[in-house]
Amino acid sequence: MAESHGGGCCPPMDLMRSEPMQLVQVIVPMESAHLTVSYLGDLGLVQFKDLNSEKSPFQRTYAAQIKRCGEMARKIRFFKDQMSKAGVSPKVILEKEIDIDLDDVEVKLEELESELVEINANNDKLQ
Repeated sequence: MAESHGGGCCPPMDLMRSEPMQLVQVIVPMESAHLTVSYLGDLGLVQFKDLNSEKSPFQRTYAAQIKRCGEMARKIRFFKDQMSKAGVSPKVILEKEIDIDLDDVEVKLEELESELVEINANNDKLQ
């Protein structure tokens, strides 16, 4: 029977010395790429090599997705700043939802941002 190493399927990597490694190429269909990369990252046993390091993020084939994620990150920073100003601590969520639809997140962030901007405007009028 295999020895248990706590939580994962594989033993933790030793940080004090080099571990044996192999360079492999994994070809994944675009539809399952997010879930696959997320799963591999959770294992903590892979290192990704950027084969397009000479290109800026906006010269890559997924530039539109990068811009969308950047805009969503901006909205989240806005929420964080507003919560900080109001003295509200963010709720810590321990569960991790792997299968997240970014389109749904984008729509929800847009709705929440519009609501918060409107609330701030109304609050300014009242003061």
